[in-house]
Amino acid sequence: MSIFPYILNRSLAHVMRFSATPQHFHESVAEHSFFVAYISSLLCDMLEKAGEKPMREKALTMALVHDMEEMFSGDILTPFKHYSAEVRETIRGVNRQIIPQAFEGLPQEMKAKYIHLWNEDADGISMEAQIVKAADRLSLLAKCAEEVKVGNGFFEHIYKGHLETLLDYKEPWWQKIKADILPNP
Repeated sequence: MSIFPYILNRSLAHVMRFSATPQHFHESVAEHSFFVAYISSLLCDMLEKAGEKPMREKALTMALVHDMEEMFSGDILTPFKHYSAEVRETIRGVNRQIIPQAFEGLPQEMKAKYIHLWNEDADGISMEAQIVKAADRLSLLAKCAEEVKVGNGFFEHIYKGHLETLLDYKEPWWQKIKADILPNP
């Protein structure tokens, strides 16, 4: 089975993030996923130095697939996605049903691997999934900071909210490296 047709799918390069927020620099989901993977790698380096043993390959692969469902849903606006627990759970359920389609065209073993990693990320329980979640927020902070630096005030409240979330993040592994990552409050 050739995976060449699957490789030709670049749909995430055309899904734009923050579609309802005026911005100077548009960012695709594919660009975002690159930065999440790169930041995940940096976090793994820091965690290893701090004596932790994250599974780097797992974290990086998880980071690369963490938003694959957006090839079907687009980047759902945060106020809508988090409107209520019912809406959030409905979206989560639809995503879990549709995610196998994101890996259609891969051999079954590969498809199962990526679906498993996507689900593990969505569950957020493993250290690797938590690393990806932190990297996701750090990538978002970088995007917001870039916009704010060029005078786009629309991103200030997004930046502040996600910085607060990371400052308050309680995972023990995060506490070991947080001071070397975030600005002093």
